[in-house]
Amino acid sequence: MCIGRLPFMLSTLRHLLLLTLFFIALPAHALQVVAEGSAAIVNGDVESARRKAIADASQAAALQSAAYISATQEIANGVLDVDTIELRALGDVRNVKTLDEWIQGQLLFVRIQADVYVEQGCESGLAPLSYRKSLALTSFPLLTPSQASAGDLGTIQSQLPGLIADLLENEKALETLKLTSLNLVANPATAPATRLPEGRVSNALQNSELLRSQFILAGVIRDMSMRSPVGPREPNILADLYNQADYASQRHLRNLSLDLFLYDGLSGELLEQKAFSTEGRWTRPREERTGFATALFWQQDYGQSTRKLAQEISAWLGSRLRCEPFATRITRTQGDQIWIDAGSRQGFKKGDQLSIYRRLTHYDDQMRAYSELSDTYEVLTLDLVQPGMARGRMAGDSLTHNIQRDDIVISR
Repeated sequence: MCIGRLPFMLSTLRHLLLLTLFFIALPAHALQVVAEGSAAIVNGDVESARRKAIADASQAAALQSAAYISATQEIANGVLDVDTIELRALGDVRNVKTLDEWIQGQLLFVRIQADVYVEQGCESGLAPLSYRKSLALTSFPLLTPSQASAGDLGTIQSQLPGLIADLLENEKALETLKLTSLNLVANPATAPATRLPEGRVSNALQNSELLRSQFILAGVIRDMSMRSPVGPREPNILADLYNQADYASQRHLRNLSLDLFLYDGLSGELLEQKAFSTEGRWTRPREERTGFATALFWQQDYGQSTRKLAQEISAWLGSRLRCEPFATRITRTQGDQIWIDAGSRQGFKKGDQLSIYRRLTHYDDQMRAYSELSDTYEVLTLDLVQPGMARGRMAGDSLTHNIQRDDIVISR
């Protein structure tokens, strides 16, 4: 390295590190960013070039909003030598809108506006480059089913968690499983259960996909009532016409509030309970079978408020689970070899190491079973990785340590 460049390198590195500290200190929130991107037009395929240019601009937006610098330094003969510098976006880009588009030669350029959610670092530092953790979203039953009658919105119980799952598709740290026909809440009035018996609510839930889930989301829709419900009265044509035309009136407001319950799918333990609520105007005739998530539903102010609430929930889930370590089940053991229920699709590669935990079953005073994890202090090193499974070896023998199927491995 040229010594004359040293002050410049030190100044650049200092500014980059200050930028890093600034963004790490920020809580998770959205920044609105304008960015540009470009892509080559190959064989006249403008549509493909447009998609690539928007992806390029989205990456630029994320880098503008938050980045971190990882550098390894070495002092050699009094000279600072920077071996590697890594720039990685920490922003989650959403709500992308194309502001402008133009072509120069064989390049297509776009200018976009996007909301970038900047994530706060984990307690141990920056958010980890984690493996993809599985999250199963189940049904959100209605506490008062009759409240869904206005507009015929009863399918909200399965379609709202499905919408949240769709919004999580771009969350790199999560793999979502739509189990929205499955109801884990036996009694909405007394939910939640602090622990899922034997990791599940009942024996009827022996669903293969649910058994693979590291996290499970359940919920209850507490209220979706009209703010001013219509009661029995004599017909009044003028009053009815006025009420229908007065779209901005408070009488059209409709509530939507729910409690969500996030469970550890491997131990059955309730990790967090969180309440969400919103409101919006509902101006469709109450006897109309509008339906949830239909075109007419989304045209309503209430529909737009519901979409924003789903986006808020998906942002919470992404932020809440991003810093959690990856965990999955052991599916088979033989000598020093152990097979696990995860592979390259979850981000694993040969040589990765995981900690091995025993799953211990205990019983409470009512003889209800629950699981507890015990660290064996043994390490599994992967030597074979396929898309949906992986195999590794441990230093000793699995039988000696009583490690068996359905025990757990956790990322280190």
